[in-house]
Amino acid sequence: MGSYIPFADDQPFALKVKTLADEELLEIWEETQQIEGIIRKELHTDMKLTPEYEQVIVAELSLRSGRRLAERKTGDAPCS
Repeated sequence: MGSYIPFADDQPFALKVKTLADEELLEIWEETQQIEGIIRKELHTDMKLTPEYEQVIVAELSLRSGRRLAERKTGDAPCS
């Protein structure tokens, strides 16, 4: 049986998030939160299962937000 993997796993998640749109990052974050909630409920635990994903996503979104604020203050065009 074959399988299709849309993204190569040779790149660290911290680098992959830089290529995703804000909406995609928020969707991944939401999905991991939902999956974590289901697993925690089934295992009857309060253990945090995906803290590194959450930290990477929040850090990237914060960085982007800071860049947008700085661009508005200086009137510069957005960085690519």
